[in-house]
Amino acid sequence: MGWISAEIGLELAGGTKEPSGESMGPHGPPEERREKVPSPHLSQMVVLTASGTLYGLAQRVVATESLVFLAEQFDFLQSHLDAMMPSAKKPFLQQFYSQTVSTASELRKPIYWIVAARAIDYEQMLLMMAGVKWDIKEIMSQHNVYVDVLLKEFEQFNQRLGEVSRQVRIPLAVSNVLWEHCIRLANRTLVEGYANVKKCSNEGRALMQLDFQQFLTKLERLTDLRPIPDKEFVETYIKAYYLTENDMEQFIKNHREYSMKQLANLVNVCLGSHINKKARQKLLAAIDDIDRPKR
Repeated sequence: MGWISAEIGLELAGGTKEPSGESMGPHGPPEERREKVPSPHLSQMVVLTASGTLYGLAQRVVATESLVFLAEQFDFLQSHLDAMMPSAKKPFLQQFYSQTVSTASELRKPIYWIVAARAIDYEQMLLMMAGVKWDIKEIMSQHNVYVDVLLKEFEQFNQRLGEVSRQVRIPLAVSNVLWEHCIRLANRTLVEGYANVKKCSNEGRALMQLDFQQFLTKLERLTDLRPIPDKEFVETYIKAYYLTENDMEQFIKNHREYSMKQLANLVNVCLGSHINKKARQKLLAAIDDIDRPKR
């Protein structure tokens, strides 16, 4: 029975059955050239590129969470395996646990990231933000339309998550990873959008704060994830516009999480409002020094 199963497995993996009595080839007997464990391949029934299935989320959950479950079982067995293992082999067992078993749950982030990256149209948000007038002269009481469009995207994402969960149960840990990815990407996109602004007044910055507050208020109704990921990343960037020259220089040194372009935008947009041209050159030089690799 074992031989038959092996032959069937070989056929399914795309291998060919060697006729009995075949002479030894240049790389050894035919049975040594066969794959003992077929190479993994993705079933043709699994489609990871369709938006309607959230890019194969159900299949990703089954595969990833099965691996995480298997790692959890190995954790339960660790003491038993350690007791059975000869002393000479124990370092290999410890390496297996430290480098393989303990990292299984970390695979969730890269595997589910592609779902989050494609589920929300971040590029559309950037384009809409580029069309907003930020050098306004009066305080606005109404947020911008791009916020509503972004929130609609999140609502649709939430609905599609519910649809997938009716096929395959989505564990809370997976749901949290997905929401964290989506929110981080959205907040990073917001900062990038604000960093593309060429002209901005104090009232314009107030409008940015209004927009972001509206986004947070509605978003918190859609997810139980707390705290909201990268909330401070956006708020800190908006508030940096009001910093004095000395504070701005310290800000540049302390906040390397922002790109050179994002920091330079703060300096350039502040020019003429409360930072003069000479100070601007000094601050841009400070940004350049931070980016330049140390020798």
